[in-house]
Amino acid sequence: MNKTFRKLRLTGFILCGGMLFASAGWIKQEPASQLPLRRELKPGQAVIWYLYHSGWAVKTRNYLLIFDYTEPSERPTKRSLDSGSIDPAEIGAQNVTVFVSHRHSDHFDPLILGWRAAVKSIRYIWGWEGEGVPADIHFGSERRSVAVDGLEIMNIHHNFDGIPESAFLVKADGLTLLHAGDHGHSRGLENPAFKDNILYLMEKAPRLDLFFTPTFGGEIDALRLLKPQAVFPMHDGGNERQYAKFARKVKALGLDVEVGAAERAGARFFYVKGTLVPNEKTCVCAGVQPTGQAKMREDKKTNEG
Repeated sequence: MNKTFRKLRLTGFILCGGMLFASAGWIKQEPASQLPLRRELKPGQAVIWYLYHSGWAVKTRNYLLIFDYTEPSERPTKRSLDSGSIDPAEIGAQNVTVFVSHRHSDHFDPLILGWRAAVKSIRYIWGWEGEGVPADIHFGSERRSVAVDGLEIMNIHHNFDGIPESAFLVKADGLTLLHAGDHGHSRGLENPAFKDNILYLMEKAPRLDLFFTPTFGGEIDALRLLKPQAVFPMHDGGNERQYAKFARKVKALGLDVEVGAAERAGARFFYVKGTLVPNEKTCVCAGVQPTGQAKMREDKKTNEG
């Protein structure tokens, strides 16, 4: 037996043995949910997770942005982004910014305050005064812009529900995104405050990439004026089928926008160059069919981007 053959046989044995050990759990494998977090993104690209109700996580090149995190009444037994919940250990190495639009329990879960101890780089952005700690960033009734660690954050304010609330416009890594919180009104643009806020956002975001919006009023008016590249319906936690209905409505109206309709908590999307690529079996993207070719298209767009 020559030396070359022995080396090849030894290499094959090591590879096969490694695969067996890994499958048996003897070698610690990286959780699958960590892979998108560690993905090297280019400016203008994002990985997006639907968490629950109005909660979203957006991974850009340098940031992990978390909006209006809350959990269903039946708490998850095991948390991960891919199941629609946050495990502080999973995001511990990320540069995290947590946004809370207002104090309603379906937008603010106090357990987020416990993330401070587990996440080395974390900041909190509140849509009203008096929550968190003084070092946090608080937005009140006045519109303002804050620059922090390369992020540009702006707010709009309203009190449609009788309490102070904000929506957040964020610019990060070549992306502009808007999380509307509860900024919606049954009268749409006929409501002066709603109209004034949308016109202000038009001025501040002539190009909007990602728009996260409730669908209880005014969202179609906002879509027509803000012209986002992609819109994500929200505020129907536990009734996610409503998101697909919204996608069909947008298509029927002929609006030129990608719709990311989550089918369950943990639905994941990849955004690049104005296009959404869905993670199979977790979402429906209008204009992008979740077929077996989705991963191939995603990789191709990543290389092109």
